Amino acid sequence: MTPVMLMIAIQDFLRKSLADDAATIPAVHLGALPSKTSSNRDDPVFPLIIVRPMDGESDNDSAKVQVKLLFGTQSEDDSGFIDVLNLMERVRILLMRQRVINRQFRIESNWKWTFMEDQPEPQWICQAITTWTLPQIRQEVSL
Repeated sequence: MTPVMLMIAIQDFLRKSLADDAATIPAVHLGALPSKTSSNRDDPVFPLIIVRPMDGESDNDSAKVQVKLLFGTQSEDDSGFIDVLNLMERVRILLMRQRVINRQFRIESNWKWTFMEDQPEPQWICQAITTWTLPQIRQEVSL
């Protein structure tokens, strides 16, 4: 449950922070793009951020989860790649300034990003891999 809580916390944080920070506010989705329905058929897809779990590990001392952030923009000119890189960098700055969200999830400073080699122009996609420390589970029953 905690990785899901982390993803929701990231989504909430990005929605609130980018609403104050961005001229064009990206949609923030969990896992993947939502299915098209009659109610959202005409909603713009781009810009977007997808928050997707990758892997995790835990032991007696710590728990960590890697979360992939996929960034997407759309541009009709040759500088479209700049838009997606700027979106990614804005998010990196917001997360690194905050470091802890929901008073329980801490992002580590190792931010790794990739600009996809093949781009589906006029859309532009890049991704960042983030690592988060989760709250420790405490034993409640005495042996």
